[in-house]
Amino acid sequence: MIFDGTGFYLSRLVGKMNYNEVINYYNNTPKFSNMESKCNLQLKKLLEALGNPQKELKYIHIAGTNGKGSVSCMLSNALIAEGLKTGLYTSPHLESFNERIKINGKNIPDNELIDVTETVKSTSEKLNLNLSYFEKITAGAFLYFSKKKCDIVVLEAGLGGRLDATNIITPKISVITKISLDHTEVLGKTISKIAYEKCGIIKPNIPVITTKHQPTDALEVIKNVSKKNNSKLILGDTFSVFDLSLKGEYQKENAELSYLALKELKISDDSIKYSLKNSFWPARFEFIKPNLLLDGGHNPDGILSLLISLKELNKPVKFVIAMMQDKNYKESAKLIREFGGDVIVTNIDNPRCLPADILGKEFVAHVIINNPISAIQYALNSAKNDEIVCALGSLYFVGEVRRKFL
Repeated sequence: MIFDGTGFYLSRLVGKMNYNEVINYYNNTPKFSNMESKCNLQLKKLLEALGNPQKELKYIHIAGTNGKGSVSCMLSNALIAEGLKTGLYTSPHLESFNERIKINGKNIPDNELIDVTETVKSTSEKLNLNLSYFEKITAGAFLYFSKKKCDIVVLEAGLGGRLDATNIITPKISVITKISLDHTEVLGKTISKIAYEKCGIIKPNIPVITTKHQPTDALEVIKNVSKKNNSKLILGDTFSVFDLSLKGEYQKENAELSYLALKELKISDDSIKYSLKNSFWPARFEFIKPNLLLDGGHNPDGILSLLISLKELNKPVKFVIAMMQDKNYKESAKLIREFGGDVIVTNIDNPRCLPADILGKEFVAHVIINNPISAIQYALNSAKNDEIVCALGSLYFVGEVRRKFL
């Protein structure tokens, strides 16, 4: 094997993949690997073969159910404003795969994505490793951030925390956003069990930030795990009024978690204020037209937060909904029914998507339009002058709408 001195294969000597081949390489990989239940042993072997690039970096590690993306964005922008070369790793992507890996707010370029993917592919094949979709992407992100010599990386956990591919690092600080029931088939069917998985990112003697407004059972687990690890626990409570660019009542709590983490890291007030005032995270209470709102709420807690923010607008709402089969769509639909408003159900071309006719059974009065773009267009055409059309239920759906109508 030939390396260029930074852990990267000289791909030009063995022939390059093209961008579509890279995306297919990831998409044709199982989402989960049975090795993940053994604490990412396969991923550790891969990274060891690559010189452990993850050990050269500093991190803020983020887990939780809702709000991880918004918190990651605010943290990243403050660190950039402070003059730090900042990596940002998030999932899933909304429109482009490259969104998952950023440095100083810019997506990883196609050629760099190809390079790190070739390295991951070549090395894992040589070692006969069985890696999951997310493990491969995570390894590529570590390689890229290391190669570009990032000062710090904002690292968002993908699923849970304890067994997540990102949980092979020791951060400078850990942040746990609001916890609710989601991915119950993997993480457990109670808030306590899910909180235990999320708390896997808490490391000995490393500060932890969370909110006092966690569900009681979740907060109890966080307190216990923090105490066991001798980790300083900092609880947000004040819901301070910040000058925020991110809209929605729920963003006040996310902003406070970001503020507390940044203050603990001794980031200047000017950089923090700049970030909170200028951060943007797509599809989080985002109006892409005066009457077309996108929100990535896809579980009951996220949808409840959205509905609270919609109520503040005091306008009628027409909902267009597509949801994944593995989400708690029944409880989500109940919340929307109680809020009121016309409902249009649709589906997207994704094997995980809940068929529109099944989702429609959760609503007494509804319209089914199987094509998501046609569903949005119908909603816009039939909306009253002051009525908001709100697309929600799946980030994949919202991303499709955003690409078409923005």
